Parts: sequence; structure tokens; C-alpha cells
Amino acid sequence: MARPPLILETWGTIRRTTRNGKPAAVTYYRDSDGVTRLMERQGATPAAAERALITALKERLAPAGDDLTGDSTIRSLGKLWMEETEERDLAPGTLVKYREILNGHIVKGLGDVRLNEANVPRLDRYLKALAKRSGPSTARLARVVMSQMFALATRHGAVKGNPVRDVATVKVARKPVQAPTSADAQAILARLTEWDQGRDGRGAVRNVDLSEVAWMFVATGARTGELLALKWESLDLASTPPTVSIERTIALNDEGRLTVQDHPKTATSIRVLKLPAFATEMLLARRLESTSEFVFPSSSGTWRSPNNFRTQWRAALKGTEWQGISPRAFRKAVATVVRDHLGVGAAKDQLGHSSEQVTNSHYVRQRHEGPDATAVLQDFATKTMSK
Repeated sequence: MARPPLILETWGTIRRTTRNGKPAAVTYYRDSDGVTRLMERQGATPAAAERALITALKERLAPAGDDLTGDSTIRSLGKLWMEETEERDLAPGTLVKYREILNGHIVKGLGDVRLNEANVPRLDRYLKALAKRSGPSTARLARVVMSQMFALATRHGAVKGNPVRDVATVKVARKPVQAPTSADAQAILARLTEWDQGRDGRGAVRNVDLSEVAWMFVATGARTGELLALKWESLDLASTPPTVSIERTIALNDEGRLTVQDHPKTATSIRVLKLPAFATEMLLARRLESTSEFVFPSSSGTWRSPNNFRTQWRAALKGTEWQGISPRAFRKAVATVVRDHLGVGAAKDQLGHSSEQVTNSHYVRQRHEGPDATAVLQDFATKTMSK
């Protein structure tokens, strides 16, 4: 009966012998290509020859370049995963978030754990602790990143399966969509107008034009970054009806800094929107006074930071009954109004979403209406009463 082959990338019994009168050690090694080869090393003594052979065998088994093994650490896996992820066609902002999760949480909490030690219970405990410490949203994104990391480790043969798949999902409580009503929107716009015309702590006129940006939210349902990156060249106020082309946004670049990105959030976010009359009148008045290429520039005439804008917005609504309502809430209000009058498909196209499911789940105020069962119920009642 034929002797069974050695297991791939293992060696057999080491024999001590002599070669040309010198101590030597030999063994058969089954290489990664499946071929069994004879390996030999010499030394000053038989023990030294055997040690040299074992060292050579281990070097042959050692991972080449970026290869991973079960003894590799999660830190090493994360580095390799990030290098490969940066080659994917992802938005710079997404890469920044991934780096923050990887370096700020996963490496700090699990960096020196070896891959063969990263079992389901250990990873599950880590994510639950992270959810308590940093919130379920952070833990949920960490689970996504770790799942991709261990998928890479599985492809490298460093682990037999992806342990993150069996880790409990991180539940994030979904809040019902809160969109301001027409009355709320009018009151907020009045408050913002009052704020714009008021004076700051030094007695100077604020001149921050929050209200006009808010009117543009109402007119388009666009994202804050999309509006603040808007240039006059993207407006056609002479067409019938006037239009605005959403072509860019303000987002994080590869270095984690805000910049004007030459495309919006997704491919479906590139869209041309028709402008209602109130927005056209406001924009025409701004155009006459503008000296900047941007429609809603900063005080220095360059593009305006969404972070600064949101800070000003919160300050304007602080202490009012509308405190906590964000610019994004106006986007949801627009989605709800368009859905109610034109359907969810129109709302999806207005907001630049990739699917109606995104619009329905996250942007429109839910309505729970029963079917028109009046005829069926009338018939049921009639038959019931006739008995």
C-alpha cells in the first residue's frame, strides 16, 4: 500500500547523516505547489546541521510579503486590509471613517490579538463593550470593518472561516422620521430671517444668510454639502422653468480635510432640479450682489464649510421650540411633501437616492393608511344585517 503524502507545507522525519565528510541533516518537504522535495543543510556538528535545516524549513513556511497566518495579529491584518481598501473606488469620506474605526477602536481594543485567537466569543464581547462605550452606531460600523478584514484573512488562508459572521448583530434603534410640517417650516424660516438680521455679541450685524440657504433646502431638498458647493454656472435661471444642476458637494478628501468634491455623494446624486418661483426670485437677487463663484459663499467669498453652517444653524434655533431640528430635517420634509403629491419615485429622484427603499425608510414621514375596503365591508355588513 502506497505511503500517504505529507500534508501540504510540512516535512517528514529529519535524518542526520554526512555529506562529503561533513555533518548534515536531510528531510523531505512537501512544498506549497504539492511537490515533495528533499531539503538538506550542513553544520559543524550533527545538531548544528539539524538546527540549520529546521531554520530553513521555517523560513520556507514564513509568509512572504503581505501574506497572513494564524499567528498574524489583528493589527497586521488591519494594515493589509486598509491598503487594499484604499485601492477600491470608495468615497474619500468613507475611507476616512474606515481609518477612524480601524485605528481609533479596533486596533486599540484588539490590535495584538492573533488571528487564531480571534474567536466568536472574544469578538462578540469586544463589540458589545464598544457599543456601551462609544455607542451602537460606532460598534455597528466596527462590525462591518471587522467582517471585511476577516474575509481577507479567510482568502489568505489565515483563518478557516470568518468569525464575525457569527457575532451578534449590533442593533441601532431606528427613530421614526421627523420632518417639520409646513407650519413648523414657516416658523423656523421666520426665526432664521430674524437671526440673520440681528446682531451678535459685539453688536455687529450677523449677515450669515441662514434663511436663504434654508429656502433653498425647501426648494430642492438637496444636501447641505451640495448647496454650499453650488456655483452660479450650475444655475439656469433663464430657462422655463429655471433649473439647478447638482454636480458637486463639499466632502472629506483623502487627508480627512473638507474640500469641494467634483461629484456629489453617489452617481444617482447627479441631477437637474426644477426651481419654484420663490427660489428663483431669491437667487436672482443674490446674483446681482454676488462677487463669488459660489452661490452661498463664506464671508471671504470661498466655499462655505458645512460644519460652520450647522454650528450657526444650531445657535439660531437654540432655546426655541425648534431646537434640535437640523438642516437635514428640511430634506425629509421635502421628501414627504413630494411623496404625498407625486409618489415615492418622484421623491427618490428629487433627493438623488439610489432606491425608493432608502427614501421610504429614512426620509419620508410614515403614513399608515388602510386599503379602500369600504365596498367589501359594506357588503359584509349588509349580509350580516340581513340574517
